[in-house]
Amino acid sequence: MTRPVRVSYLRVTVFGASQRNNGQVLDLWTERRALWVDAVIAVAALVSLQIHAADPDTVGWPFAPWWARLLVMALPLLIVIRRFVPEVAFIGLLFAGYLAGFVGQPPWLLYGGAVLALWSLAGSCRVPTTIAVAAVPAGGLILLDRLRDDNLMTFMYSFPNSLRDRTELFNAHDGIAWDDWYTLERRQWPWWLAAATVALAVVFLVIRHRTQAVPVQQRRAELWAFLRSTDDQWVRMVPLAFATAGLILNEVGHDLLRGGWWSAPNWMPYGVVIAGLSLALRRWPAIPVGLLAVASLIANWQSFGPTFSLYGAFGLALYWLVVSPKRARSLRWTLPVAIGVLALFPLITRVMRVRYLQLLFPRIKSDGWHHSYNGVLHNETYDAIAEHDWPFTLSLVLLVPILAAIAVRQYRRNRVADQREAELEQVAEELEAEQVVLTERSIIARDLHDVVAHAVNLMVIQAETGPDLVRRGEVDVLAGFQRIGDAGRRALSELDRLLSTLRDEDGIADPQLAPQPGLADLSQLVADVSKDHLPIELDLQGDLETPPEGQQLTAYRLVQEALTNVIKHAKATGVRVAVRSEETGVRVEVTDDGVGFDVAAARRGNRHGLAGMRERVRIEGGSLDIRSTPGAGTTVEAWIPVGGRR
Repeated sequence: MTRPVRVSYLRVTVFGASQRNNGQVLDLWTERRALWVDAVIAVAALVSLQIHAADPDTVGWPFAPWWARLLVMALPLLIVIRRFVPEVAFIGLLFAGYLAGFVGQPPWLLYGGAVLALWSLAGSCRVPTTIAVAAVPAGGLILLDRLRDDNLMTFMYSFPNSLRDRTELFNAHDGIAWDDWYTLERRQWPWWLAAATVALAVVFLVIRHRTQAVPVQQRRAELWAFLRSTDDQWVRMVPLAFATAGLILNEVGHDLLRGGWWSAPNWMPYGVVIAGLSLALRRWPAIPVGLLAVASLIANWQSFGPTFSLYGAFGLALYWLVVSPKRARSLRWTLPVAIGVLALFPLITRVMRVRYLQLLFPRIKSDGWHHSYNGVLHNETYDAIAEHDWPFTLSLVLLVPILAAIAVRQYRRNRVADQREAELEQVAEELEAEQVVLTERSIIARDLHDVVAHAVNLMVIQAETGPDLVRRGEVDVLAGFQRIGDAGRRALSELDRLLSTLRDEDGIADPQLAPQPGLADLSQLVADVSKDHLPIELDLQGDLETPPEGQQLTAYRLVQEALTNVIKHAKATGVRVAVRSEETGVRVEVTDDGVGFDVAAARRGNRHGLAGMRERVRIEGGSLDIRSTPGAGTTVEAWIPVGGRR
């Protein structure tokens, strides 16, 4: 059975325990507290941006292109993952700070996040990488400022009318004012900030200098484990919810600037924005689905165009509702609820009665009803709202996350089933192998008891009758010795038959029947193997005659089996054999540079050579460690203690 593993979010990834680089166990509360600090900083940056975005006097922000506003509102999320991908977080946050200043937003919290990412970068990458990642983006922003001209400004903003000032601007809603244009054009990224960035990188390297970088694959595994963890959902969901609310605020505010939401109460646009914060309640997906459904319906009635961020948040909530693996939220009710909500929206916008709409939009009642030229009663506010039917195509688009959730849910179930099946197959194979061993042992034990023990017992009885036979005469004595010899020969024959059952897969008899070799014979063994096959480096240390015969034999057989495996399977170009004799035992290490193999697969395959090595070491009370990776060679390391025989 495989045990669930836990991956540390803070340097280095380990299985079964969370550790620092120095190998000490890291307290889980300290780890989660560090993640929460990053989340709080990200939320603070998002809130600061949202406050300034809601200010109508913010220079440039209302007229910045949608992609610039999207980046500024989304890139602060990189603060949350700066421990896992610090180079990406640093470059993204540095650019976000530059872009925020270019569109009239405060950049300092974003720069603070970039400093934290630089600290993580110095602790996970080598010196050249850290200096390059710090210097190149900082220098690039200075170069971009030097090359900036009216072309870049017109790429970001429509060229202003020189006769229009800020007062006229907010009456026209069709472009940036000239004074704002001039203010933004003069803003530049200060050179001292680039110099400070490089200086901080050097200081951080001095403090956190490491000779070996954390592998990229390991950091990706950490990031993936963090994103998939169910223990720290709040750390991820709270910043995501605030970023989503910021994106919704951005679109709603832009729509307000164009004259939208004119018939809604003053609180309603802010209520729609706050609905985006419900994404933090991922553990209870029905709540964000309900709140975002109402917010999407209201936005459809009030906005001049689609509010993409709000619809995207609604689709994400629908995905969470369906994909949740808990039994209490099975597809039997989550799927009908999700599809039913999307099916009801077009119907609601077409049959909603006036008296219910008046509860949402009191202006309908205050405007009153007027007769048109044909005598029909009309209400301008109601007519404007009624024109905004929920698009049927939008419901079809929002079906995509629901279908994706069904596919992901089914994939997870199949994967769990496959894992369970593989575990059961492995257990069955292990039990079958154990049963085979037990069966063979019982057969050998029965034969030893029934045949060999019987023959030896006869020999003992004949030997005990020796004095009586001497008194009878020479003929009886010779006959007694003949019977003892016959019993011994029968016992030897049975022993030879039993030992023949212990041959290896090639049919070669166990070499233990020959005179037993020791540590001193390793030189000849290595010479015989290397003479015809491959170069072998032999390193013998200590007194080779001190260990008992049993430990010497076990060490010799381990080296012999390891070299046999190298010749037969490894395709190696070199082997190193190290044997060190100590007072407490013998240490053996055989390393090759061959093709390697999958140790777990070999264990499941019941390879007799490896099983024999483990059995020999187990009998001597020692330990055996076989490390190998396909394509990276193999290391066999054993410790055989003196006096540890079982």
